[in-house]
Amino acid sequence: MRKHHFLKTLMLMLLAIMMLCQPLMCFAEGEEAVEATETEATETSAPSEGEEADENTPKYYAFSTVALKVRKEPDKGSTGVGSIPKGSTVYILRLVNDNWAYITFERGNGYVQTQYLQNMTSYDGTPIETEQGEQPFDAHIEGFTANFKSHTVKAAKMYESADTSSKTVANIPIYTEVIVSQVDGDWAYACYKDRYGFIPVSSLFKWDRLTVDAGDIPGLDVMPVLAFVNKSTDILDPNTNQVLQTINPGAALAVFEKDSMGRYLLPYERQDGFISEEDVAYTIPVVPWQDAQPGDMIACFSTYFAVGISSPAYQGRNWNIHLASSMISGVTLDPNEEYDQYQIIGPYRKSTGYHAAPIMKKDATMGYGGGTCQVNTTFYLANIQVPMMITHRKVHAEVGIYYVPQGFDAAVGGGNINLTLYNSLPYRIRYQMMNSDGVLTCCIFRDVE
Repeated sequence: MRKHHFLKTLMLMLLAIMMLCQPLMCFAEGEEAVEATETEATETSAPSEGEEADENTPKYYAFSTVALKVRKEPDKGSTGVGSIPKGSTVYILRLVNDNWAYITFERGNGYVQTQYLQNMTSYDGTPIETEQGEQPFDAHIEGFTANFKSHTVKAAKMYESADTSSKTVANIPIYTEVIVSQVDGDWAYACYKDRYGFIPVSSLFKWDRLTVDAGDIPGLDVMPVLAFVNKSTDILDPNTNQVLQTINPGAALAVFEKDSMGRYLLPYERQDGFISEEDVAYTIPVVPWQDAQPGDMIACFSTYFAVGISSPAYQGRNWNIHLASSMISGVTLDPNEEYDQYQIIGPYRKSTGYHAAPIMKKDATMGYGGGTCQVNTTFYLANIQVPMMITHRKVHAEVGIYYVPQGFDAAVGGGNINLTLYNSLPYRIRYQMMNSDGVLTCCIFRDVE
């Protein structure tokens, strides 16, 4: 009897221990499953040999070409159940038809359009062909990618579609920030206060990239040639042939390709200008950054300033331009290296060599370092010719500055009035400032490593 009682007590104790351990055992199995899922997602591995694939096991994988909206049903009008970032791996459970795929992602399962998938491959390594082509401008249906920050240059309307006769989504006050996903011709697809729609590009200014691969900045003149003049040369108005400025022999100017009339057109302040073919000694081409070899020039830009004025204010400004630009020349940046303009050409004081000159400040018209903003602006405009990542920029005022188009200036001064960037190119670069009386040019080269 005692033996039977002892065995019964022992069995009850073992059962209790098993019940207490059960949750711990389940938790450990759950952790193992999560780790396996993460490994599978990272390495896109197929089910292990002998493991039976089920309907929730991905059979293909691909990559999203846009911020991809996941829908409840295979229909563009169906409710969204989540989204997948642009460039992400998409795990496909099955292909529904030529247009839709049933996928699994972190929030569950759903349907996506196959036209926004690229490099689709089965887990045995076989590529799967899908209908591809240029992504249509209405790809916003599949999501929104914040590529640019911009501002309204005037009170603007946001429309439901790229048509001024379509429904107005929002009225946006002047000088208000909007986030832009895509630009196509005269229209920008944008976000303002959680509303999405289309804004005429002509209503926007003061653009800054938010991502390295955002593309060209609207309204930016991308200069393909650096021209050196062989004599005293007039920059002329292409419409009237009026002399805009006369520059000295040896000056280097960023220009466009020579046209059929033998003119090298160029942006001059807020209008067009040109120099004649006979005035040019030789040219250096800008090489696309992705094709550049060590020593190649990948960007250049020029701005212009007054010369021949003997007043102390103008002489001080010209001195400051020479001084600041000389400090930038020869600076190199390795990939991902940061650049701080204040650290290179500041502080702007008499003790650091700067002269008194006109400045743009509410409580002063003269200050040490006047003219350094033109150096900084020229430097900025050269950098944004390529996919360089600007991390901080301040404009002088909403109206801008006379020597560049509105919204394309970059001020320097105290506090946060500065320019910072990092080298987002895959190689080391070198800056060269060229300063001939009246012409300031910034060039960027792929450095000889």
